[in-house]
Amino acid sequence: MPEQDRPEQGPQHASRRVTLRPLLDFGAGEWRTLHSFFRDRELADWNDAKPIKMPEWLFRRVMQDEEKTGERAGFGVLDEHGTLIGSAELYDLRPHPPSIPTVATLGVMIGVQALWGQGYGREAVAALLRWAFEERSIPLSRVRLTTFGHNRRAQRAFLACGFREIGRSERPERTDVHMEITRPEWLNLPDNLPLPE
Repeated sequence: MPEQDRPEQGPQHASRRVTLRPLLDFGAGEWRTLHSFFRDRELADWNDAKPIKMPEWLFRRVMQDEEKTGERAGFGVLDEHGTLIGSAELYDLRPHPPSIPTVATLGVMIGVQALWGQGYGREAVAALLRWAFEERSIPLSRVRLTTFGHNRRAQRAFLACGFREIGRSERPERTDVHMEITRPEWLNLPDNLPLPE
């Protein structure tokens, strides 16, 4: 990722309880925790993926290499105690670097299941959108995502962050919900930092 677009750790990426830490700033313990999240079968199912099988050292190298291409901006989600509880990322940046990306796909995961439904994911999404639309050296113009039709909790969280549904597509045994938010929509939100009720 070009140096000017590398997210920096700091209060500008924090909400009431959540701070985003760039993956390239992770310590060894944070990499071990993130690796454990990606090995978890239930988390993988919610992300339409398979649990990874690669060792932690290789997982770390692959993630770091992907981050350095500039086609992805990944963060760890830290709670109010500074503990890594998940990840948030913008990927599939278009057009691809070295062109200037204007669109990205958002992914978020809270890896600590005891914290599900407590608003941490919503705060992580809001912090990531603030970085994408306000703090990135060249702000994005649009962020999109896809979630499962049966994952109503996620849809409510994304709607609370300003996303709107733009369509649905049917796949074998499931429905995908496509959502997006533009920079003007984000900037026009009342406080553009949705927080849990």
